[in-house]
Amino acid sequence: MAHGKFTWFELITNDIDKAKTFYTETLGWKATSMDMGSFTYQALAYGEQMQAGLVAPQGGAPNHWISYLSVDDVDARARKVTEHGGKILVPPTDIPTIGRFALVADPQGARFNLFKGTSDSGGSTRFHWNELWSPNAAEVLPFYEEVLGFAVETMQMPNGDYYVLKNAEGGQGGLMTSPMPGVPAMWLPYVAIDDCDAATARAKRMGGEAKVEPNTIEGIGRLAIVRDSVGAVIGLITPAS
Repeated sequence: MAHGKFTWFELITNDIDKAKTFYTETLGWKATSMDMGSFTYQALAYGEQMQAGLVAPQGGAPNHWISYLSVDDVDARARKVTEHGGKILVPPTDIPTIGRFALVADPQGARFNLFKGTSDSGGSTRFHWNELWSPNAAEVLPFYEEVLGFAVETMQMPNGDYYVLKNAEGGQGGLMTSPMPGVPAMWLPYVAIDDCDAATARAKRMGGEAKVEPNTIEGIGRLAIVRDSVGAVIGLITPAS
């Protein structure tokens, strides 16, 4: 998998069964699982392609989505994280037959995983975009440039500058100063869906809440942000054609 690509996503949740019901009904995906030898990995699939994992929290962490960012060298990039003001929360660790990862946080506390897989197959094909909501995007931007080697394109948006992180394949994620003051720094993934409005309505019926109602951004698509039935936040988007 190319360096600098968000390749996998996990929902950290204290109620895996409730989360399965919410996402299968809201997104039209199906619940599945993978035998990992010592345990069974719970997951969600679109068709036959696994899209996301479901994992119980540790250490009292709130329910949330977390991203896996493909890198060329997990150990080397983890060292850079600490050199540039971030933290290593789980040190580089092997996942047998899958790859190597490290859970890290940027200087403002936004968490994500560094990951290098044993193969280039698989990955989350239905996750369309990933967006960092930051207390101060300009302040944390150098971390992502220097630690991960992203190139940056700056776009002028109504709420201020929007920074697109680019690898060799193009844009992979965006950074913005949070439009909701007081929200902790977080990476917010967006799932591609055929009908954003219908999916948002299903989310509400399944016990979720629209934090941002469906709205259209010209050239981008129609998007919404929902809190799921277990309290995690995720974006929904019907991309512009």
